[in-house]
Amino acid sequence: MTDDPSRSPACSGKRLVVGAVFIACVAGWFIMQLEVLGARVVTPNFGSTVYVTMGSVIGVFLLCMSGGYVLGGWLSGSRHSESALGICLAAAGAWLCVMPLLISPVCKAMWDAGLNEKWGSLVAALVLFGLPTVLLGTVSPTAVRWLTRQASESGRSAGMVLASSTVASFAGCVVTAFYLVEHSLSRTLLVSGVVLLVLGVAVVIHARLSVRGRHRPAGSLEASDAGSA
Repeated sequence: MTDDPSRSPACSGKRLVVGAVFIACVAGWFIMQLEVLGARVVTPNFGSTVYVTMGSVIGVFLLCMSGGYVLGGWLSGSRHSESALGICLAAAGAWLCVMPLLISPVCKAMWDAGLNEKWGSLVAALVLFGLPTVLLGTVSPTAVRWLTRQASESGRSAGMVLASSTVASFAGCVVTAFYLVEHSLSRTLLVSGVVLLVLGVAVVIHARLSVRGRHRPAGSLEASDAGSA
């Protein structure tokens, strides 16, 4: 049997750290990108007053991120946390892909319901941005759980994940506000959705392959190692 460095605990640990931090950064980027684009979505329909851009949009994102953290903390204790996280990412991506088709009907429905610009913008923001924000909010608690092997590591793991995702959020904010707002809103949402959808599917596939590898009989592993030697 030959020694395979890629199967060593140290190598697997490094891959886990890189993967968890990368997914947390992607989620942080897209949450902030969606928040910046959210103001651009609601202002043509409800105005650009402070209670629309600051109250409704930012308030909805804060509320839904907290819900995502709770959901992610609950999912992180599951044996299938990786598959669950991949499904959350893919579902958020699918929602972003169809969001351009929902903006006009949702905003019109708020006016038809008799809501003013304050409450109309709040409800519209909740309908449009609530689900993807909750789903992306599940990433950080799950990533922290993946990186925590013992209680003494929890603070370091949380600090690494939160710092990395916050830096990515800053980058997403700057890039979106400085450059992406100059391009088509629908195209930006579509491309973002496809990226999240592909990442989510990749995470689910990796989870399935990992489970299959763990359940492979020991004899088949030894035979494959002998053959490779």
